[in-house]
Amino acid sequence: MAKDASLLSIELAGPLRVTGPGGDCLTPLGAKNQAVLALLVLSPGMTRPRRWLEDKLWSTFGPEQASANLRQSLSKLRRTLGAFDSVLSADRNTVSLDAARIHADVLENDFRIDDAHELLEGIDVRDPEFEDWLRAERSRFAARLEAAMPSIPTGLLIQCRTDAHGGGMNEVLGEIIANRIGENIAEQVRAWRQSGRHVDAGTNDHGDLEISCDLLETDGSLNAFVKVVHAPSARILYSKLQNVPSAEAVMGSHPGLSAVIFEAADRTLGRLPLAIANARPEARATALARLALYRMFTFQPDALREADSLLRQAYEVDRNGIYTAWRALIRNIQLIELLEPDVAALREESVTLNQHALEQGADNALVQALVSQVRVMALGDAAGGVDLAEQSVERNPAGGFGWLSLAVARMLAGEPRKAFEVSQHARSIARFSPFRHWWDLYHCIVSVACNQPHLAIEAGEAAARAAPAFRPAHRHLLALYALDGQHDKALAVAGKLAKIEPGFTLDRFVNDEAYPVRTLRSNGLLEPIRALL
Repeated sequence: MAKDASLLSIELAGPLRVTGPGGDCLTPLGAKNQAVLALLVLSPGMTRPRRWLEDKLWSTFGPEQASANLRQSLSKLRRTLGAFDSVLSADRNTVSLDAARIHADVLENDFRIDDAHELLEGIDVRDPEFEDWLRAERSRFAARLEAAMPSIPTGLLIQCRTDAHGGGMNEVLGEIIANRIGENIAEQVRAWRQSGRHVDAGTNDHGDLEISCDLLETDGSLNAFVKVVHAPSARILYSKLQNVPSAEAVMGSHPGLSAVIFEAADRTLGRLPLAIANARPEARATALARLALYRMFTFQPDALREADSLLRQAYEVDRNGIYTAWRALIRNIQLIELLEPDVAALREESVTLNQHALEQGADNALVQALVSQVRVMALGDAAGGVDLAEQSVERNPAGGFGWLSLAVARMLAGEPRKAFEVSQHARSIARFSPFRHWWDLYHCIVSVACNQPHLAIEAGEAAARAAPAFRPAHRHLLALYALDGQHDKALAVAGKLAKIEPGFTLDRFVNDEAYPVRTLRSNGLLEPIRALL
């Protein structure tokens, strides 16, 4: 569409640039002033609540200071826009741009640009919330460019290899470890594994990742040096030296080896979008999914909705059932945490997403684990949950999510001791995960069910340390501290919950049957809190 010469032009592809009808440069100075403009242009209707803008640009400031900073930024923008200052309007609640008077390059249907440029190139706003938003917007921007290009075949090529140094060792052990890392990666991104050294591959098989597990035997002790390399650039994405106690440890689910396998896959997935070309669907989908997981595991209402949106975008880029499974788990969290008003609709959507995920990823151990957890928590289907979780850990003995799902299913099936053992194992596998508070929380809950309050406190405190705003951990600690007679700590946790959970009161905690503390209630652990009322 031809550009109207009377409009204010805002270019976001490449460095931000604002020009008037006569070509006058009206680009604001200051990264955050530019960021306000960009945030508004890329928002629905070019409108956002003041608080939303403050959260994106001054998330580490108190509300009053953030509000003052936004007012100052808006004042500077109006001065910079000169005769066009009226395109920017603000009231007590919202800030808007007059979309009818603005031409934004990236919003045009026929927009095309050399993919050497990226969205808001060079902008440097040092706020974690803005950085997360920018990553998501750049992924959407890259996806749009990609849609106009010839399709690229999806699927990473992962080469798995091993070498044995020392006498009489079986290279199969190293190959098993390397392949299990590849399996864990392939659960979360579309990929193919290839056995053997990359020099053995065909001339057209240019691998993306090389996973090596070199075995070294010294003085009767066997060690594995695990390394994941981005093959085209030779960049090391992960490396670690790990003792191998026995062949049986490799064949089974040894906690130390499984933790390294799980960690290697997780670290590789976190760095993958930075290593491979952003135009590839694998890079975009993985970047969106990783950001979604960080959002999801906060349990915050807005963050859960954002995570769902990011996973929907990831699925649009690469139709992988794992993204549907994560969305089902989000619905389950929203259901349990009472975060949305229509409970019946949440449960129905959770079931539908669960079914679709299993149809799309029936042979994916992580999909099986997530579907198992939703079946147990949303539907109360203990038998179905145990069956799927057992399939998951049989398929992937190093899968931290699979063992966690089995623990949850065993607990609902009335087998708390088995659940406790499995939960301990799951927690040891996931101890290096950035989301380890998820495992800590469930170990806390299983410990409560097993009448192990001090172990429950230890796990709950670990979860709260890893994620200070994680509401479920604080809820359990409140009851456990009260049970243990640590009333000062219990009241301090109650104060914390009052800040991070709207509508929290001790009375609701104890007397509201719908409040999400089912295990505490069923084990009679809410009664000691009455002394605090």
